[in-house]
Amino acid sequence: MAQRAAMNQGDGFWTKRRLVAIAISLFVLLTFGCLALTYVLAAFHIQYLPTPAYIESVKYYAMASAALCAMIGFSLVVNLPFDEKKESGLGHLLGILLLLVLFAIIGHQLVTTTIPLCAALLSGEKVHVAYTVTFPEYIGGKFCKTAIGLAGMPTLDETLCNFPPDFQQQLKSGSEIIVTGRGTHMGLFVESARLAEPAVRP
Repeated sequence: MAQRAAMNQGDGFWTKRRLVAIAISLFVLLTFGCLALTYVLAAFHIQYLPTPAYIESVKYYAMASAALCAMIGFSLVVNLPFDEKKESGLGHLLGILLLLVLFAIIGHQLVTTTIPLCAALLSGEKVHVAYTVTFPEYIGGKFCKTAIGLAGMPTLDETLCNFPPDFQQQLKSGSEIIVTGRGTHMGLFVESARLAEPAVRP
């Protein structure tokens, strides 16, 4: 009887472990899948950018979303059974910390990228948005052969890619460019860009 009870307890341990692992996997896959859309589009040379005004207006919401998603990740992890015989305490702690960081990044990107991207897909129209250049330099990456750094953008959305070198040569740090594309006040799919005309002094 004791042996059977131990076996049932072990089965319950692994069943609970699998259920929590499945819950974590589904949350990450669904949310990260939306975020990955940006990079799937980049493979087809379609670039999405949030607008500086939107990023500034939602910066505290993005931080709150990051904290909330980290708490969701923590609540899932604490319900994950811990087998002391097979897992070291340090390794388990590092795994939890990495998972919380991942959930926080997902929560932040959900507000700064995923929501405005979906809005641009569903109800976008022709818009023109001004950006300030931080650096114009050659990158040589697979999906970003040339890059123009943009001020005030999140880390994963801070470059404008694949514009001709002659356009880059017109730019310097602090230059203002006008990006045109289909989108909303929150963000747009990039179609073209031009150097902003200098302000006319009275």
